Amino acid sequence: MFEYESEDLHTPISSDDEGRGEKFPEFNDEYAHGEGRFELGTRFATVDRFKEVVKDCFIAEGREVKWIKNDKERVRVGYGDKECPYLVHLSYNKSLQCYQVKTYHPEHTCARDLGSNAADQHWLSKKIEKQMSTQPHMNTKEATDFLKEDFALCPHPKMVYRAVKEAREKIQGNEKEQYKRSRDYCEEILRSNPGSSTRLELMPIPDGPPVFYKLYICLEACKQGFKDGCRPLLHLDGCFLKTYYSGWLLAAVAQDANNQFYVVAYGVVRAETKEAWKWFLTNLQGDIGDDANHGWNFISDQQKGLLPALKEVMPHAKLRNCVMHMWKNFINRYKDLCTTVAEFKECMEKLKTVNKGAWEYLSKFEPETWVKAYFSHGSKVDNLTNNMCEAFNAKIVSYRCKPILTMCEEIRCYLMRRMVNHKRILENHSGRLAPVQEKRMEKLLNLSTKWTAKWVGDNERKRFEVSRKGTKVDVDLIRHSCSCNRWQLTGMPYLHAFAAIRKRHDTPQDYVHPWLCMESIRRTYAHCIKPVPSPEFWVGTEFSKPDPPIIKRPIGRPKVHNRQKDPVEPLMQEGKLKRSFVVSCSKCGEKGHNYKTCKGAPSNPNWKPKTRRPSKKSATASQALIMLPLSQSAPGSEDASSSQPVSSPNPTVVESPATSNPPMPQAPTRVTRSTLIISPPGPTTTQTRPPAPTIGRPFKPPAKDNDTSRPQQSRFIPKQKIFRPPAPVAASTINTTTQQPTPPTIPSAAPNQKARPQSLPNSPKTKDSKE
Repeated sequence: MFEYESEDLHTPISSDDEGRGEKFPEFNDEYAHGEGRFELGTRFATVDRFKEVVKDCFIAEGREVKWIKNDKERVRVGYGDKECPYLVHLSYNKSLQCYQVKTYHPEHTCARDLGSNAADQHWLSKKIEKQMSTQPHMNTKEATDFLKEDFALCPHPKMVYRAVKEAREKIQGNEKEQYKRSRDYCEEILRSNPGSSTRLELMPIPDGPPVFYKLYICLEACKQGFKDGCRPLLHLDGCFLKTYYSGWLLAAVAQDANNQFYVVAYGVVRAETKEAWKWFLTNLQGDIGDDANHGWNFISDQQKGLLPALKEVMPHAKLRNCVMHMWKNFINRYKDLCTTVAEFKECMEKLKTVNKGAWEYLSKFEPETWVKAYFSHGSKVDNLTNNMCEAFNAKIVSYRCKPILTMCEEIRCYLMRRMVNHKRILENHSGRLAPVQEKRMEKLLNLSTKWTAKWVGDNERKRFEVSRKGTKVDVDLIRHSCSCNRWQLTGMPYLHAFAAIRKRHDTPQDYVHPWLCMESIRRTYAHCIKPVPSPEFWVGTEFSKPDPPIIKRPIGRPKVHNRQKDPVEPLMQEGKLKRSFVVSCSKCGEKGHNYKTCKGAPSNPNWKPKTRRPSKKSATASQALIMLPLSQSAPGSEDASSSQPVSSPNPTVVESPATSNPPMPQAPTRVTRSTLIISPPGPTTTQTRPPAPTIGRPFKPPAKDNDTSRPQQSRFIPKQKIFRPPAPVAASTINTTTQQPTPPTIPSAAPNQKARPQSLPNSPKTKDSKE
C-alpha cells in the first residue's frame, strides 16, 4: 500500500529542524458539544477558535466564564468565583507560529448552574444556523425548544429572536445589501440566460444614491415556451411580500396543454397601483407581442388599477373576471352556469323577478367578462377563475418572506425544477393527447352513449342532430361546432359531438384541438432555464448601487397585537353571553357592520341616520340657563334693590354707600360660571335658592317655622320669553370695580311660581343661602 504524500507547505524550515523539540497536540475541530477538551500545550490556529471552545466547555458544564485578559495576542480565562482555582492562559508561540495553551488548571470547586453567561446571541445564532439548514422555517418557539433539548439552555425569548434573525440573515442574506446588488443580479441573468428580459427602475434621490422602485424578469425559456405551446390566455395577479421593506409581487401565469400553470413573467413593485400594473403590462407586451396580432386573453380578480391599465396598454385584448371573487361578493348579498346566450338571458330575467337587487349587481359587469356564452373562442380555455395564479402564489408563499434577490432566485430555481419534472413525466407518456385531456375525453365518451345522433343528409356526412329526452343539439364536425358552445370554448368535443363521432366510427383524437395534444407540451418544455451562479461570482456593474426602497406608513389603522390573556380572564367572563345575531346596516342593507362604519351608498335615497330622542329626565337648554348658580354680588339695601344689577362671568366686588362697613371677603365657590337673575322692581323679599340635591338622598327644601311669605313652589316653564326690565341702573347707587356687560333678566314669577332668590352681601349667611 502506498501512502498519499501531501503537497501542503508543512515541511520544516531546514533539515536540521527535523526531529528536534517536543511535539505538542493540535486541537481537533471535529467534536460534539460538551466533548471538546484541551490540555496544557494544545495548539490553536486562531484566538477566535480558542474562545469558541472555551464557551462550549463552560456552557456544557453550566458555569460562569470570566475573561481576565482578552486581546489579539493573549487570552486568560477564569471563573467568576474568586475561590475557584480554574484558570487557562493562551498566548502566541513564535517558534511554533501558532497560539498555545501555556497555563491550565482544570479543577473546579464552584457549584454547577443550569445556565451560563457564555451563551450570548452570537453563540446561539451559530448553533441555530446549523439546525436552520435542515429546518428553514424555524421560528422563535422552535428555536427555544431546540436549545432546551440539545444544550439544556433557557435563554430569554428576545435573545432567541435576535439569534434566529441573525442566523436567517446569514443563510438568506441581508435585505439592505441585496437591494444594492439588484443591478448585478439583472446583469447576471442576461449573461447566463441570453434572450431574457430584465427591467430595473430606480427612483432618483437628490444628493444621494437612487432608491429601488421596480423590477421585472421574464426568462427566455418561459417566454418561448408560452409562445410555442400554450394557449393564449394569461392569468394576472399580485401578492404582497412579507419582508421588512414589503412590496408586491406581480405575476403573469399561463396554462399548458396538461392544464398545469406555466409562469411567463414576474416582477416586484412597491404597491399595487394602476401605474405599477401599466409598467408591468408594457414590459410583458414587449416580450410576448402585441394583443392585436396574437389575440391575447386575460383573466384577473379585479386587482387595484389592473383593469384600467390593461385597457390602456392592450385595448384589443379580451378580459375575463374571476367568477370566484364575483361569487364571494355576490353570495354575501344574494343566494349556476350558462354556456348559451339564450340560457343566460332567461336566467337573468328570472333573477330580476326574484331579486331585483341581485340582478342590478350582476348587470354592472359586462357579460363578456364572466359569462361563458360571451367568451371568445380563440383561447380554447373556458376558465372562470384565476386559479392558475392562486396555485402559483400557494407554491411561493414561503419565498415571499425572504430578501428580494433570494426570493427571485428561489422562484427561478422552482420554475427550473418544475420544468424538469414535467419533462421527465411526459417523456414516458405515449398517447396523442395530454394525460389530463385523455382522462377528460374518456369520461365524456362514456356519457355520450345516452345521446342519439341522426345524420341530416349533407354531402360530407358530418352534420348531425343529437337528441335526448326532447333536447336537440346541432353538431357540425367540419366546423368543430356544437349548439351547446362547449366545443368552441374548450377545443374538446362535448357529449353531443362525441355521439356524432361514434356514429361515424371516427377516431375521437382527430377532432381535438392541437393545443391539447402532446406536441404542444413538447414545444412548451423544449426550452430550459439555465443556472445562475452565486453572488460571489457576479461581475459588478459600474453604475451606482441603489438603496432599499423608502418605507411608507400603510393606509388605515395599524394592527394591534393581541395581548396574552390571563388564565383567569376567560373564567371571569363565563356569565356573559355571546352575540347570537348578525349586525346589519340600516344604510346599505349589508350585514357585518352598522351605519356608522358604512362606506357604501345608501340603498334608499331618502335614508337619514337615526337620532336618539332626548330623555324626559334631562333638562332642556332653557332650563339649564335658568338653573345656573347665582352670582355672589347683589345690591345692599332696599333702595338699591330696585336698580339694575350688574353681573360678570367672574365674581366681582360691589361697594354700597348705604353701609360704611367694608365688604367682607367672599368664600370661594366651585362654580365656574356665574349668572345673576333678578325679578323686576317690586316689594323686596329676601329669598334664598335651595341647595343642589345631594347624591344618594332626595332633595327636601328647608322649612321655616311660621313662614307665610314663602310662595308655593311650582315647576319652571322654559318657554317663557326672556326680556330686560326697563329700570336703568343708578350711577350714584352702586360703584363696581370692573365694568361688566348687563345680563339678561326674566319676567317676574307667576302667581303659582316661586320667585328666583337673591343673595345680599350684608345679610346673615344661612345654610339656605350658601352656594
